[in-house]
Amino acid sequence: MPRFEPETHEPVEAYTEAMEAIHVAVGIALFEFARNSSAQQDTVIRNFLARADTTARAVFKLWDIHDYQDCWVLHRCLLDRLFHLRYLARTDSFSEFEEWSFYEQYKGVNRVRSDQSVKGVREHPLFNLTVEQKRRAQNISEAASKWRRPKAEDIAKEMGLTFLYSYGYDYASTHVHPMAHDGDQDFYTITGLESQQEFPDQRTVLANTLLVLTILVQEAMNSSTFQWRQIMYRVIEDVRKFVGNGDYSYRQSFVIFVNAVQEGMSMSEVNDIAQEASKI
Repeated sequence: MPRFEPETHEPVEAYTEAMEAIHVAVGIALFEFARNSSAQQDTVIRNFLARADTTARAVFKLWDIHDYQDCWVLHRCLLDRLFHLRYLARTDSFSEFEEWSFYEQYKGVNRVRSDQSVKGVREHPLFNLTVEQKRRAQNISEAASKWRRPKAEDIAKEMGLTFLYSYGYDYASTHVHPMAHDGDQDFYTITGLESQQEFPDQRTVLANTLLVLTILVQEAMNSSTFQWRQIMYRVIEDVRKFVGNGDYSYRQSFVIFVNAVQEGMSMSEVNDIAQEASKI
């Protein structure tokens, strides 16, 4: 569950440390994707994983400059990716999603190229379209893809994690579009003036971002065509425990994981070490 009460939060430095541990684990996983698979399903999952890691780290970067509103905006983006990934895995529609994505991006570029008020845009590399891309877009258009984005609330219910929608996606949505009181906290942050109101403890967004990232990483591993070492799952689960109750045991499983990767241990060897360490 998400945590909101200030007394239940860990120090910011502790959340940052946990974020770095996941970042290392994700980086190692991405190299596994690069070395071992060219399947389209794995490519999509790889990209989701890389984007999710970058988004989560960006939340921490925005925290450093006290941009708490955009922390929530990116938190919503992270949840959106989690819900999409879950839907893609359940419907096995990775190929359809890739085609739909290509076509939507193609249409976006083509609209810009068709704008007569912007001279020279056709020569800009950002808006260049190759013959192959045009041909592919035509084929997809004729096939009339039926893929549609999933509804966040429906996927959250399906996962049995409705709080991710209510207290995450839906709440964070209030920060996406301009609101009358958006800049209240920013005003006092920038000016250094003393506020007469007490602003909420925003560590909630750090804790909940870590929670969502652990769920997404696990979904990515489960949805891929690979067999992952058990210790990888344990690192993710231990970080989730840290977010939930302040249990720092993830530090131990993380060290085991990194050492196993560096020494090229077999899965059975890693599992034996992990089991022995869990008894300590």
